[in-house]
Amino acid sequence: MFAPAANIRPIRAISDTMYSHPSLDELIQLCRDYGLIREIMSHEGLFHIACKDEVFAVSPSEAETLVRGLLIGYFAFHTRDDLSLANWIE
Repeated sequence: MFAPAANIRPIRAISDTMYSHPSLDELIQLCRDYGLIREIMSHEGLFHIACKDEVFAVSPSEAETLVRGLLIGYFAFHTRDDLSLANWIE
């Protein structure tokens, strides 16, 4: 492994970035807007997310992973980037 270079410093501290990550509510709303999620309900600390004729009962952290994956797949399909054009080995 390489040792970190002592003479290279970031231009600004990482905490100074202006970008704030989208909240789970914003990600869910995007999925609804694009028709990726049909219905979502919260019950006993779990989210029940209906998408593609299947219902997923997931925790909040799993819900975030699920909706991010749905959005990545949607945009990869429409932009035809390397992810969607890859020759996957089954």
